[in-house]
Amino acid sequence: MAEWRLGAAEQRVWSAFPRGEWVDLRTGDSAEDDPSAGAAWDDGRVVRGEVIAALLLGAVPPDPGRRPAIRLSGARIEGRLDLMGAEVPYTLVCEHCHFDGPIRLVEATTRTIRITGSDIHSINAPRLVLDGLLNLHRSTVRHGLRLDRARVNGEITLRAARIAPDAEGVAVAADGLVVDGEMEANHGFRATGAVRLRNARIEGRLGLEDAVVEAPGGMALTLDRATVNGGLIATGIAVEGMTVLRGTRIEGRLDLQDARVNTPAGTGRPALDVSRATVNGGLMGSRLTVDGETALRDTRVSGGVHLDAAVLRNREGPALGAGGLAVEGPLLCRDGFTAEGGILLPGAQIRSVLALRGASLAALDGTALDLGRASLGELDGTALEVSAGTVNLSGAQVANHVGLSRARLRNDGVALTADNAAVGATFDCGGMRAQGEVRAVLSRIGGRLLLQDAHLENPGGKALRLSRAEIAADVFGNRTVALGMVKLTGARIGGRLDLKPARLSAPGGVALHARGLQASEFVLRPSEPVEGTVILEHARIGVLHDDPGTWPEALSLNGLTYESLEPRLPARDRLRWLALDPGARQPQPYEHLAAHYTALGQHGQARQVLLAKERLHHRRGTPIGRVWGVLQDAAVGYGYQPWRAVLWLGLLVTAGALVYGAEPPKPLKPGEAPHFNPVVYALDLLLPLVDLGQERAFNPAGGYQWFSYALVAAGWILVTVIAAAVARVLSRR
Repeated sequence: MAEWRLGAAEQRVWSAFPRGEWVDLRTGDSAEDDPSAGAAWDDGRVVRGEVIAALLLGAVPPDPGRRPAIRLSGARIEGRLDLMGAEVPYTLVCEHCHFDGPIRLVEATTRTIRITGSDIHSINAPRLVLDGLLNLHRSTVRHGLRLDRARVNGEITLRAARIAPDAEGVAVAADGLVVDGEMEANHGFRATGAVRLRNARIEGRLGLEDAVVEAPGGMALTLDRATVNGGLIATGIAVEGMTVLRGTRIEGRLDLQDARVNTPAGTGRPALDVSRATVNGGLMGSRLTVDGETALRDTRVSGGVHLDAAVLRNREGPALGAGGLAVEGPLLCRDGFTAEGGILLPGAQIRSVLALRGASLAALDGTALDLGRASLGELDGTALEVSAGTVNLSGAQVANHVGLSRARLRNDGVALTADNAAVGATFDCGGMRAQGEVRAVLSRIGGRLLLQDAHLENPGGKALRLSRAEIAADVFGNRTVALGMVKLTGARIGGRLDLKPARLSAPGGVALHARGLQASEFVLRPSEPVEGTVILEHARIGVLHDDPGTWPEALSLNGLTYESLEPRLPARDRLRWLALDPGARQPQPYEHLAAHYTALGQHGQARQVLLAKERLHHRRGTPIGRVWGVLQDAAVGYGYQPWRAVLWLGLLVTAGALVYGAEPPKPLKPGEAPHFNPVVYALDLLLPLVDLGQERAFNPAGGYQWFSYALVAAGWILVTVIAAAVARVLSRR
C-alpha cells in the first residue's frame, strides 16, 4: 500500500473496498457537492483512477465472508479509469462523483457498473462484456458514451442521463450492442448528439419515454436493423434531427406517444425513419410530434400503429413516407391527427382499418393521402379534412367499407381519385364537400355508393366521374349538389341510381353525361331544372323516373332503352321530352317510345309518336322530300291516320259533284252517252285505275276542263300517297 502513496480519501476507499463498504466524501453543502464543479474540489476528495482500477483488479484481498466492491460518493476521480481488456470481478458504484478523465472499458469483462448523479468525462466501452447492470441514472457524460458491439447480460439504465457528443458528433454509439434485458433512456434522458443503435439487439424493452435527442441537420436517433424483443417505448421523446430505425426488429411494442422529433429544414432527410423495421407488438405514436419526414417504408408491424393526435410536419416533402408498410392491426390517425405534407402509403398492407376520423391533412405540392395499390381491411375517413392536395385511392383494394362521410376535400384539379380501386362493401361519401374533381374510373364497388347531401364543386370541369365503374348495389345521390359535370359513361349499377332531389348544374355545358349507363332503376328528379345538357345516349335502364317540371335544358337520347317510364305521361308530353334533343335526327328514340306505349296497350299514343317521327324525318329532308312529306302528312298522316284519305276523297267528290251538277258537261256522242251522274263522274276522274264509264263519255269545256284535270291529278296524288303509306305500314310489320 505504501508504494501508492495514498491520500486521505484514497486511504478510506482502500480500507473500505475489501468489505464493500460505502465511502461518502460529501461535505453536506449542496452547492459544493455539485459534481459538475468537481474540478474545484479540494484534495481531500480526490481519488485517482488508477487506484480504483487497482482495487477492482484485486490489489487487496477480500475480507472473509465479505464481497469487495467500490462504493464511492462525492469523490473527484482524477485521471483516467482504465480497465481496457481487464476481467473485473467486482462491482463499481459511484454516486455524485466527478470524473476528470475518461472511463476506458474497451474489451473488458465486468460486473455491475453504477455511476449515478455524477459528472463523467466520457465512457469508451466497445466490445465490453458486462454481467449485471450498467446504470448512469441522472449522470452527465461530457464527451460521449461508446458501447459498440458491447454485450450486457442484464440491463442498461440511462434514465435522466445527459450525454454530450464526442468529437464526431455522436453522443451514444452502440452499434451491434446486445442487451439481454431492458435498455432505458427515458424520463429526462437528453443527448445533444447522435444516438446510434444500428444492428443492436435488445431482448427486453427499449424505453425512450420523455427523452430528448438533438442532432440538428444530422442523424439524431438511428436503430437500423436493430432487434428489440420487448418493445420500444418513446412516449414524450423529443428529437431534433433524423431518427432512423431502418431494418429494426422489435418483438414488443414500439411506443412513440407524446414524442417530439425535429429535423431542421434543408437537410433533405427523414426526421423519423423506421423503414424496413419489424415491430411485433405494435407501434404507439399518439400525440407524437415530428418536424420533418417520418419514414415507415417497408416496415412490418404485427400489432397496430397508433398515431392518434400526432402532428407530422414536413415543409419540403412528405410528412409520412410509408410505402410498402405492412400492419396486421389497425393504423389509427384520428382525433386531431395533423399532417402538413403528404401521407404516402403506396402499396401498403393494412389488414384491419386505416382510421383517419377527424384528421387534418395538407400537401401544397401534390398528394395529401396516397393509398395507390394499397390493400386495406377498411378505410374510415369520417370528417377527414384535406385543405390542399389529392386523396389517391387508385388501384387500392379495400375488403370492406370506405367511409368518407362529412369529409372536406379541397384541391385545384382532382380532390379524390379512386381509379381502378376495388371496394368490397359500401363506399360512403355522404355529406362530403369536395372542391375539385371526385373520380372513380373503372372502379368496382361491391355494395352501395352513398352520396347523400354531398356537395361536389368543380365549375367548368367534372365534379363527379364514375366512367365504366361497376357498382353492385345502389347509388344514392339524394340532395347531392354537383356544380360541374357528373360523368357516368359506361357505368354499370346493379340497383338504383337515385338523384332525387339532387341539383345538377353546368350552365352552357353537359350536366350529366351517362352515355352507355346501365342501371336497373334511374331516378332523375332533381330539386330544380337541370342546368346544362343531359346525355343518355345508348343507356340501358330498367325503370326511368323523371319529372317534367325539372327536365333539363337539353337532352341527348339516341340509343336510350328502358323498360318503363314513370310517371306515365301522354304521348304529347313525352314528345315534348324527346324534342329537348336539339340534334335529334335518329328514329330510335321515337320508335322505342312508341314500343313502350304499345307494350302498355296504348296503340293510339304509339301512333302519335310514330307520326311525330315521320314529320321530324321529312322536315329535315330535301326540298322535294319536304313537299312530299307535307302531302303524305296532309293526306293520310304518313299512314298513321288513314281516315284522312276517306275525308279527302269525300271532299273532292263533293266538290266535283257540286260543280258538275250545276253545269253538266256535254256528251261526246249525243244519244250514245249514258245518263250523266255528277257524283259518279267525279269519282271516275279521281280514281285513275277504275273506269266507271262517265269520264270518257263527257267533254267539259273551258274552266271546267281544267277543273277536271285538277281532279285527275288529285286522284293520282291521293292514290300514290295511300300506296306509299300502305307500303310503310307493311314494312314495319
